[in-house]
Formats: sequence, C-alpha cells, structure tokens
Amino acid sequence: MFPQHAVTRTVSLKFAGQELRFHLSHALFSSNRIDDGTVLLLKTLAQQKAVPATGAALDAGCGAGPLAVALALHQSGLAVTATDRLALAVAFTSENARLNGAKLTAVTALLLGGEVPAGGWNLIVSNLPAKAGEPVLHDFFPRALSQLAPGGRVAVVVVSSLVAAARLALDECGAVLLYHEETAAYQVFHFGAGHKAPASLPDLFPAVYLRGWMEFSVGKQDLRQKTFFGLPNFDALDYRWQVSEKFLVAIPRKVAALLVWEPGQGQMAAFLASGLSSGATLHLAGNDLLALLASRSAAAASGTQVTALHCVDGLRELPARIGEVQGAVIQVHSHPEVPWVDEVCHALLDLLPPGAPVLLNGTSTDLSRFLEKHKGLRKVQDQKYRGWRSALLVRS
Repeated sequence: MFPQHAVTRTVSLKFAGQELRFHLSHALFSSNRIDDGTVLLLKTLAQQKAVPATGAALDAGCGAGPLAVALALHQSGLAVTATDRLALAVAFTSENARLNGAKLTAVTALLLGGEVPAGGWNLIVSNLPAKAGEPVLHDFFPRALSQLAPGGRVAVVVVSSLVAAARLALDECGAVLLYHEETAAYQVFHFGAGHKAPASLPDLFPAVYLRGWMEFSVGKQDLRQKTFFGLPNFDALDYRWQVSEKFLVAIPRKVAALLVWEPGQGQMAAFLASGLSSGATLHLAGNDLLALLASRSAAAASGTQVTALHCVDGLRELPARIGEVQGAVIQVHSHPEVPWVDEVCHALLDLLPPGAPVLLNGTSTDLSRFLEKHKGLRKVQDQKYRGWRSALLVRS
C-alpha cells in the first residue's frame, strides 16, 4: 500500500508536450520541485531524439520517478524499469506512474544492481547522486556500458563537483561521447560503447561500495567491521552513537529476537549480534537497501542468524512480519511534515512484551516529541549531547 502520509507536495512537469504530475516527499531527494538536473536531462533526451520507441530502458536511482515516468509516457512501446536503493522511492515511482497512467516496473536495487534484460538496455538514464561515493560513481560508467544492448545509449546528469570524475571515468572505460551539454550547476553526458572491450567488473556489493575497516568499542568489548561508501559513520562514530553507546548494554542478548531499525553501517547491529544466543535472530529493518546490506554483513560476521527487512511504510509493517522481539534499537530519521511519532509508539507496543527495553536515538527535537507521547513505554534514562538525544525505555 502506498504511504500517502509521506506526500508533502504535488508538482507539475512538462515533457514532450505532456503535462505530468508528481507526488513528492521530504523523505526523498528534491522534495519541493523536480530538480533542475532532471529537467535538463529530459530536455536533452527529447532534443536528441534519444528515447527509443521499443526495447528496454532503465532509470537508475529513480527517486520519485520523474525520468522513468516521462520515458514510459513518451514511448508507450518502451519497457521502462526504475530502480532505487530506497524502498520509499520505489513506492513513490510506482504511485507516480499510476497517477500519470504510465506503465513501468519499479524495483529496489543498488545503482545498476538490478536484473539486466537478456538483450541489454537500449537506454540507461540517471541523475547521478552526488553523495554516492566516488568509487561507486567511477564504477557506474563501465558497468552501464557492459549492460547496454548493441547501439544502446547512456544519458546522465551530474552536478558540477562530479564533472572531473565523470570525464575521467568516461575516458578510462573507452566510452564514445554522443552529446554533451552544460549549465552553471550541471552537465549532461550521452555516451555509448566504443571499440574497447569491457573490463571485468567486480560484484557491486560489497566490492564497489567497500570503504575500509573500523575498530570501535562498546564498554569493554572491542569490535572490528567493514564500512561502506554512501552511509554515515564510515571512519568515525558520530554524536548519535555517542549518546546511545552506554545504553546498548541494557538491551538483553540472551533472548529469542532483537530488532535494529535503520541500522546504518551496522555498528549497533554488530554489537548486539556478537552476544546473541545460538538460534536467536537479529532483525534488521529500514528503508535503505545499502544500510541493510552493510549491517547484515557486520552482524552476520558473528555467526548470528540475521534477517534484513526492506520497509516502505515505516515501523508499522513490522509487527505482522516479525512478530514479537525482546528488545529494540530505533534510530529515528524524521523528515519535515512526515508524521512518525504515533507510528513508532504504536509499533513498539505491538512488537515488545511487557518489560522489554527499547533504545531510541535521534535529534533532541525528535526525541522530545516522542517522549511527550510515549504512553505505554516508561522512560528509564536519557542523555543529550550537541543536539542529539538518546532514551532508554521499557514496555509497561
């Protein structure tokens, strides 16, 4: 079911003579309007007549779906697939396709990590994310060429800060530049495969996203784990961690099941997993596929049974999917105008048995809002530091 409560604005977009409408959200990229980079890329696709009438097209990193929906409506005979690592983005793309009467397939995947059609893609488009990490972006260009059908085209838009890296990657993979356009803030590149044979490419995850190793401690326990580009806490632990660390030891580990919501790089998941009993399960859940993959990698290193649950509609999905847990860590990532307090509170009351602890962390503002409405959950203690707050509560 589409999370209508996450819609914060509905905007219009004109493409190839058609007026399109899109639901946007503060929880997704470009929440107030269709961003200028996407509009520029669409303009070049139309002017260059670069959208094939048939075949298969991919929108990699689709966000709310403006590129994918525009392509599907422009050429009804084109099979369009949209991918994004955020479950919410995939849900918005599907809903925006329905809103505009477009037919497409939207699935969760890392950048160029989805299934490739047997004959390859005739067109790949992407508004490349500036925060993906340079190795990930550097991998994009040869991987896109390796997935093209003969005569296929890749069309991307990048912010000005990525132009040098994009040009270097294009040169190194032997791409043929078909079209280029620039503005003060963006540059568009259309390119195809050259005569250079495609290089052997590593598995997308973990190899391309791998950043390094991190050592950290919880109390007297020392831990070491891999970290990945595109997620916070890859080389140092932030204030969210600092206000939460001392409460982690209050989460029991000799239990049947624990939950970590929005696990990020997985440091908290790794700690909890390291002490779980044989046969116990650590449930990782959240909106971001990359965070789930990274955290599962960290937690599974201890030999623990781990599940990774990709959720579109927040915590409200979990009681029906995982049943009861005996403790939880909830990392709050709120967005303006997107309600969450009642959802989290109700879900925790359904997930936790009486006496079970839950650790919540987030900004001081978010935690204050939650603690005003935490009926059924008794606060044990909390801590604030530099705009962040963590609270340990127990199910009444």
